[in-house]
Amino acid sequence: MTFEPTASSHHASLHTNQEQYNEYKRGHDHIAQNIAALMVEGNSADSEAIQEWIGKHYAYVCQFWTPSRVAYKSLALTYTMDPAFKATYEAYEPGLALFIQRAIYYWADANLA
Repeated sequence: MTFEPTASSHHASLHTNQEQYNEYKRGHDHIAQNIAALMVEGNSADSEAIQEWIGKHYAYVCQFWTPSRVAYKSLALTYTMDPAFKATYEAYEPGLALFIQRAIYYWADANLA
């Protein structure tokens, strides 16, 4: 994710300094890179290893807001439907946006109300 705030954005990252912004970006990169590597190794979206990283992704998202199951799945849908989100994930590994969407759907159904 680029995390580039806009004037109309109400994202929590608007209220961060450069150091915090860099830490958020490193955190996101760490999660996405690990999920991408596991995907390339052949792990399925519902595998234990992937689901563990999706749990970390959810915890990461919760730094900004705490989504319900429906909201988290809606966020995952934007990863495939919004060109900017999709490009961000596809830059890590082709097919990652859809893979993460599927993994989030599985995790959300198993863990959120």
